[in-house]
Amino acid sequence: MLRVILYSLAITASGNVFAETNPIEEALKKPGALPELPVSAAKEPFSPEFVRSARQSFSNMHWQMAGDHSLYYNLHMSEMMQTGIASPNMAYKPLVRDIKPELAALTTQTGQGELSLAEYVEHPIFKLQAIIFVHKGKVVYEAYPGMKPSDRKIWASSAKTTVGLIMAMLVAEGKVEMEQPVTKYVPELKGTIWDTLSVASVVNMTTGLDNEETLESILNPESAVVQYFSSIAAGGDVRPDSEKNWIDVARDQKPLEGEKPGDVFRYASLNTQVLTQLIENVENKTWTQVFEDRVWSKVYARQPAFFNIAPGGSAMPVGFLSTTPEDMARFAALFTPSWSAVATEQVVSREHLDLIYADGEPARYKNASKRKSSMGSFNEYAISNAYQFDFIFDDGAMAKSGNMNQMIYMDPNRDFAAIALSNSPYHSGYGESKAPAYFRLAAKALADQ
Repeated sequence: MLRVILYSLAITASGNVFAETNPIEEALKKPGALPELPVSAAKEPFSPEFVRSARQSFSNMHWQMAGDHSLYYNLHMSEMMQTGIASPNMAYKPLVRDIKPELAALTTQTGQGELSLAEYVEHPIFKLQAIIFVHKGKVVYEAYPGMKPSDRKIWASSAKTTVGLIMAMLVAEGKVEMEQPVTKYVPELKGTIWDTLSVASVVNMTTGLDNEETLESILNPESAVVQYFSSIAAGGDVRPDSEKNWIDVARDQKPLEGEKPGDVFRYASLNTQVLTQLIENVENKTWTQVFEDRVWSKVYARQPAFFNIAPGGSAMPVGFLSTTPEDMARFAALFTPSWSAVATEQVVSREHLDLIYADGEPARYKNASKRKSSMGSFNEYAISNAYQFDFIFDDGAMAKSGNMNQMIYMDPNRDFAAIALSNSPYHSGYGESKAPAYFRLAAKALADQ
């Protein structure tokens, strides 16, 4: 959602809202905020002077500009914030390569005209850093135009899929009941509006609360969105008058007039933060330990998974997860029938998938902003959302986007998974991502062979 916010900020700068000041213009004046370097620069070491400047300038707003400093931040977020580490299985197992050269010739329509996948990957406007397709447990296409394969890149909100998966596990095990009030499991929020909200409404982002991430809310310093980001932010742009942690912010939430929980999918990262607390409470472990025990310790990953920690001590799988591109693709492949290529045991069961599909309701999705963005990214409409996945298609494929054009995609019925990692701003002519459209084209083409 933040991509829409920043893009809207940029294109409406001449309107009355910004008659006195344009926050994007101001943020872009800071050294390192503009995207002047090609993403290929990240494949080589940055100078000590550049790194010192980036570290000294780190703030949430500066990072969100997706400029030259963000190239460094997104590959080194563990240097900017405290970090929890989830260790992988002791047995590292590289994914087998079965490269299909014909996939590079797939074409789709973009803002730059009709492009082949090979042309798209190298085009500077898309700021793509890595892309991987996995079919039947083997890598069939990969490219790294903007990072080394061994680098760890932040997933942004694509990381919310890790929370969705753990929630499906807890529901399947009977540890969490979706229709119970969320405060049954998060007593920190008892005595507030959250007492009236089911776990399901939080999992599926249909709370009916006034905390959707929109242009208006991101511009209002008193909004729940700005207060939440301030409560977890690290760096120079935390509101100096705010000493609230995210739980304080959550306790202050207000309902939208005329809307009931369950009516509309409204994207809000605060929901994911509440679920992270729920998981820690139910399991009596830190989020990072839960993820290691249930997922990463079973994966033949090359490196640990790094989860950044908020100043108040809370883990942030809302978006602050970094892994190598191939390890991200391994996570996606856990959702496919060829899971044994990436893990010692089955992590994502048929029951987990069925729970996710069963909670997807087209009625609440039809007016959601994510439905519109599905056409922009995939060149076709998704039909629903569920369990933190933004996009669920009528053929069972699922996906989750992330800021700066990250995307993770799982297509169980076609035994296909894919990821794309980028450093794309939403200003200065950048912002389009069509990697997801190539995901769909490749999955369908391979299934037809």
